[in-house]
Amino acid sequence: MARTVRHRRSHSGAAAHHNRQVAGVTAALLAVVCVYTVAIGPDAWLWFGWAVLLLVCVALFAVSP
Repeated sequence: MARTVRHRRSHSGAAAHHNRQVAGVTAALLAVVCVYTVAIGPDAWLWFGWAVLLLVCVALFAVSP
């Protein structure tokens, strides 16, 4: 009976995975806010969206893998 051994991801591998996730979430949020800007036009909700995008990006980069 073969036993599979799961190797833990190295710290650099975990950091690279985290960075890819951060880049993906940032790009998706940026796209959503840009589409909203084009579709609706600038208003107070637009600035709220940009503020949320900024706070989420800062939070994602502050979290360590």
